[in-house]
Amino acid sequence: MRYSVRLFDPASGKVRQLAAEAADETTLRASLPASGEVVVALSAQGGAGWMARAWPSQFDVGLLCTELARLLRAGLTLPEALETQSGRVQGSSRTVYANLQTRLLEGKRLSEAMQLADAFPAVLIAAIRASERSGRVPEALEEFARYDASLRELRRKMINAAIYPSLVVGFGFLVSLFLLGYVVPRFAQIFSERVAQTSHATGLLIALGQAINAHPWRVAGGALAMVGAIVLLVANPNFRTSLIALIARAGPVARWLRTLQLARITHAMAMLLANGFPIPEAMRLAQALALRPDLMRAMNQATDGIEAGQSASAAWSRGGLADGYAARVLQAGERTGNLAACFDTLAQTYRLDVETALERASRIVEPVLLIVVAALIGLIVALMYMPIFDLASAVS
Repeated sequence: MRYSVRLFDPASGKVRQLAAEAADETTLRASLPASGEVVVALSAQGGAGWMARAWPSQFDVGLLCTELARLLRAGLTLPEALETQSGRVQGSSRTVYANLQTRLLEGKRLSEAMQLADAFPAVLIAAIRASERSGRVPEALEEFARYDASLRELRRKMINAAIYPSLVVGFGFLVSLFLLGYVVPRFAQIFSERVAQTSHATGLLIALGQAINAHPWRVAGGALAMVGAIVLLVANPNFRTSLIALIARAGPVARWLRTLQLARITHAMAMLLANGFPIPEAMRLAQALALRPDLMRAMNQATDGIEAGQSASAAWSRGGLADGYAARVLQAGERTGNLAACFDTLAQTYRLDVETALERASRIVEPVLLIVVAALIGLIVALMYMPIFDLASAVS
């Protein structure tokens, strides 16, 4: 296999790149000349299997933070930790590790390397920049890993809550399509003499079933096209943003989204304050997590109030960011001098509120959807059996 190798010479400070052939990476590293140069990047050129192309690996920021923190606590330096970890990953992740290692060997700090890589959130870069002054880089990495893990867990619960309703609706649609396209036309053939005498609703049902039965491939193509259009629209960021803005106008959903964003903001505040950021600067960085315009205005107002000399609890209360519970928690943090822990407490509380609301909504939506789908299928079956009921009445 052909490899592209990038070498760094500590003596001259130069980086050179070469191409080499080897059976695997271990053989290639062993065959490189022992000239004092450090391997900063090593990637395979071509030869990727169809599975690797079909399912490209995605860069995981939380995993990088977890692994780097573990290796740093084991005594490795940052370049050594990046080089060690890059040998365990594939695809785009390896490129990110190699770029970070190259910039560290060029003399840049980790926060600068992350900023130049353009693959890391601003909150993490700010926390690393602050921790570099105090020597708490492993702690900052672990704190962001916990922050990322909590968001992933919440996202996983949201996806799981949406899977069951989607399956119910999809299954109900398929059953209804089968009844209309296959069963209804055959019932219409059996009771052809009674079709003209059936009710208007039954006549419409039979006409629809016969139309579906006459053009099955067109119906299947239309259904597939509709599903594809929905997938493309959901994948469009502009449409997704507009849809979320439309759904967010509903009162319960608006409160739920606000709580979700407050959970992210307070968690980011806890991480930034723990790494030595002053409150106004931490709030400006955490403001990027506020997606609602009213929440952004509240963050600006609270930041201005803190800069004007107000306490954090008073500024958050006047800005509409804190209710009575949050204000009392922040006041306790001001008395003890540990606002970071108080913001972390608020983040956990808000996250629990979101999970509770999500669980309650799923418990309500799931049976409602089941009732609606069952009622729709039952209506089709009842209308389909109307000719039988009419025939039984005529015989009696």
